Amino acid sequence: MTDHFTTYFPPTAATYCYQLWEEYKFIFRVVRPRQTRLGDFRVLPHNQTQITVNANLNPYAFLITYVHEVAHAAVNSQYKRRVQPHGKAWQMAFQRLMEPIMTDIVFPEAILLPLRQYMAKPAATTYANPALMSALRQQDNIEVSTSGGHKVLLSHVPEGQLFEFAKKTYQRGTLRRTRVVCKEMSSGRSYAILAHAWVEIKEQ
Repeated sequence: MTDHFTTYFPPTAATYCYQLWEEYKFIFRVVRPRQTRLGDFRVLPHNQTQITVNANLNPYAFLITYVHEVAHAAVNSQYKRRVQPHGKAWQMAFQRLMEPIMTDIVFPEAILLPLRQYMAKPAATTYANPALMSALRQQDNIEVSTSGGHKVLLSHVPEGQLFEFAKKTYQRGTLRRTRVVCKEMSSGRSYAILAHAWVEIKEQ
């Protein structure tokens, strides 16, 4: 378990994150990447709780996602009844838990500035704040495509351009808030894909 805290978090935040795990006593799992979420919090049988975070996140995105989910654990431990998942109680818990690490000792200044704006009124997902997501994406290691193509953010793909995502070919459509409506070419069906997903440009 302690390996998770030395492997995935920024070193200056690892001890704090470990202390949160000790305080709220949840099962913590680092899992394979999921397309629909960066992390999640669940209440399991026998009053156990579990937090998962995607393994492919860079340390800063991993940290924010982890504390986001710990805020759910904090709300769950305080309220014995159901509350709005991302309502006022969660926002206040998230702000309180993030406050000790909102410093340039933990985050690069390029992330810290939009992060402060986001934390003034945190939303259910960091995808709701394009400036923060863009700053976090700059920390990602872009993989070289094995097929010789190149990967870019979906938001940077021109409308009408073909691209590959999750081993399927899509045509880029219109942006709707934080997602882009794209047509999957083999089926003709439309899907809303996160605008900050990495995709591979297809030659036309």
